[in-house]
Amino acid sequence: MNKGFSKALICTLLIFVVSVTFFTTNTLAMSDFSTADILTLGTMYTGTLANEDDVNYYKFTTTGNDSYYKVELRNTEATDSIGLFLYSEADLTTEVYDLYASKANLDQDTRKLEANHTYYVVAKNPGYGRPTGNYKLSVTEIKDDVPDNFKGSKTLSLNKKVAYNLNADGDVDYFKFTTTSRDSYYNIELSNSEATDTISAVLYSEDDSTTEINSFSAYKAEKKAYEGKLKPNHTYYLIVKNNYYDEPIGTYKLCVKEIKDDASDTFKNCVKLSLNKKSTYNLNVYNDIDYFKIKTSKKASYTITLANKSCDNSIAATIYREDDVTQGVGTITAYQAKKDSKSITLKGNHTYYIAVYSYSDYFPAKGAYSLTVQMKK
Repeated sequence: MNKGFSKALICTLLIFVVSVTFFTTNTLAMSDFSTADILTLGTMYTGTLANEDDVNYYKFTTTGNDSYYKVELRNTEATDSIGLFLYSEADLTTEVYDLYASKANLDQDTRKLEANHTYYVVAKNPGYGRPTGNYKLSVTEIKDDVPDNFKGSKTLSLNKKVAYNLNADGDVDYFKFTTTSRDSYYNIELSNSEATDTISAVLYSEDDSTTEINSFSAYKAEKKAYEGKLKPNHTYYLIVKNNYYDEPIGTYKLCVKEIKDDASDTFKNCVKLSLNKKSTYNLNVYNDIDYFKIKTSKKASYTITLANKSCDNSIAATIYREDDVTQGVGTITAYQAKKDSKSITLKGNHTYYIAVYSYSDYFPAKGAYSLTVQMKK
């Protein structure tokens, strides 16, 4: 064989082998999850698409916390839109979601991911355009400060205002609190201090979403509350979440305040009044009703005086001959900062009952008042 031809043939074969080897390595790198770079949580990485067919693989492992994870894709210098695809396994069939960042823009998603699990990220041409150039990528853990299920409900201390967060769109915070042994009202206050949208609170009597008692919402920079009497020594549940189509993210404050009822709202446990002695009480919340009883010593004319000391609307008092609201014998009304009296002949050695309440359902009242029953000599 001609020596010159042999050398040429050997050179040609070497070039071919090198070319094939280089091409094969590049192809494997573009389609193999095993080459994925490890992403450290909370760190911003710069990646490059060398050409429109380039594919970059990454992976990250979630912590053992019950956390949300924000995945952010920034198209800093690429010539066209870049796609990011999140997979729950090293498998193109397990896509969780995708992001698309156009030129000089970003896209992101925040959601709860499985704890102690490895996820895979692929950055590439989304299927349209011809992106080449640099992009930035980060995965940030956002720890959930309040569990999102009844079982893990966070305990609220009574009479203490505390700040919490809706950490991401769709976050739901579960709380619980236990009432005291007293016959009390409770004020549940929700302050939307820094959240981006309307927040709702829903009160349940059990750890069961079918036992709703009441719900209320607070707009941005607004405070709303629910007041009502709750059962003594009972655990209630409270859920804070978005309001229908709103997407609140950010800080809110929550407080459950006990309001002790100074006079019972039932005939059975009503307060005993002393004759000829002025007694001061409160309508503790709107629509509070206070029940009293008084024992007459003899048949005589008795004067009942109701003074509206600080109630913000008109109040009334009705006198009953029995512990029955159908047995009324007279009613008096006290407007704001006013008092009213009524004289009634009552029989001797008998227990009468008095109820104090808001004069109008449309204009409920709360505040202090005094009540006096005097026997005319």
